[in-house]
Amino acid sequence: MGGGVPCSLLRAGGRAPGLRFRYPNVCVNLLLFDIDGTLMKAGGAGFRAMEQAVERRLGVRNATAGIVPHGKTDPLILREILHRIGVGPTTTSVVLPRLIEDYERLLSVEMPRAPAVLLPGARDLLDALSRRPHVLLGLLTGNLERTARIKLRRFELDRFFRFGAFGSDAEHRVALPAIAVARAEHLAGAPIGLGRHVHIIGDTPRDVECAIANGATAVAVATGGATAEELRGAGAHAVFEDFTNTADVVSALIG
Repeated sequence: MGGGVPCSLLRAGGRAPGLRFRYPNVCVNLLLFDIDGTLMKAGGAGFRAMEQAVERRLGVRNATAGIVPHGKTDPLILREILHRIGVGPTTTSVVLPRLIEDYERLLSVEMPRAPAVLLPGARDLLDALSRRPHVLLGLLTGNLERTARIKLRRFELDRFFRFGAFGSDAEHRVALPAIAVARAEHLAGAPIGLGRHVHIIGDTPRDVECAIANGATAVAVATGGATAEELRGAGAHAVFEDFTNTADVVSALIG
């Protein structure tokens, strides 16, 4: 995974077999991070805000009971909640956008007081990567863009990410890498494309499956509930128990 591809190969128009792509005249690494379970845990703030939104809008309590969120986008979770409580497709199309607005507002209240946790090594890893030349950090998360920023601000992590792809862009995670790459290309001012030179870093089998489906490199961390064995079984190219060994993770990502 680590190591580089000579910039001369890329400047000559060759297709890099390794981890790097090209800005004009320089080589960079594209790293796309999940949030929940990968960088931090929100202390239940998301589900509490969703439950409040559904109760206020539809009068149903404990609406998240039985919902498994891991690796899903927020709109997909809310759609599953509506289906579970018996809301039909036609009504869902009307109610879902309003629930999303309610959820965004309520999370901004819940998040500052939630028992959130910054996961081991996350800040040190982002700090180390942000100091490396030609590294471009982005988000690839099921959170809505607004809720992603609310969560990241709790630990002042939002400063590391200039762009990303979010649940507000597409309900299904597998569609997000192409969106993230397009935004990275806008920043880079040059074509990037999907491939193993794009790293998707997450904590669930869905993150791994998303990376593989898009031909990207899947890097997984066992801090979100899935075991290292489960993540390897899903096909991850590299798995870490956590991010505490910054040097090892940086080496695996960018050499």
